[in-house]
Amino acid sequence: MKKSKFWTDQEILEEISGAKQINEAIHQLYKGYYGLLENYVLQNNGSNADAADTIQETMLVFLNMIETGKFRKEASIKSVLYGINRNIWLTTLRKRKSRDHRHGIYDKEQEQVEFDVSKSLAEMEGYQLIMALFEKLGEKCKRILVLFYYENLSMDEIALREEYSSDQVVRNKKFKCMKQLTNQLVGNRNLYEMVRNALKDGK
Repeated sequence: MKKSKFWTDQEILEEISGAKQINEAIHQLYKGYYGLLENYVLQNNGSNADAADTIQETMLVFLNMIETGKFRKEASIKSVLYGINRNIWLTTLRKRKSRDHRHGIYDKEQEQVEFDVSKSLAEMEGYQLIMALFEKLGEKCKRILVLFYYENLSMDEIALREEYSSDQVVRNKKFKCMKQLTNQLVGNRNLYEMVRNALKDGK
């Protein structure tokens, strides 16, 4: 049956679950809800770049919910995306506020602190797990994800360092890399939670 210009929730869910037109389904999600999600971030002390990153993470979480059967259809896609987007952005704000506070107090000691933290991370099981998963994605994906999550570089900085043509190219590449990563974790809830927590700690 031919779909309407704007797909219904059911049409989107069917295409993502069946992996038939998943790219078009994702496009529909962006077309239908990007403005709403972006507006929330912008109204809560975020920039356009912040909104783009937050929405990308939101879409990945939502896709994982569908693929693992956690989306129960008890609420609309709009409500679920809004809730996920809100939680991710509030978490980012809390971490940013905490980081800025630490920088203000310990500015002179920050370089040594960061060195000690990165050294400790190399010894942590969670970090080793993440690196092993990143390796499976290929060198380009590994570089982007490490720079973003563990070196805290912005999309602009990554584009400059890795010689991509623009920050949007980096965002698109990161989205594809994270989609590959979440596909590795389908069906393993404990592993998924471990990876999600490790990435939050690294960011």
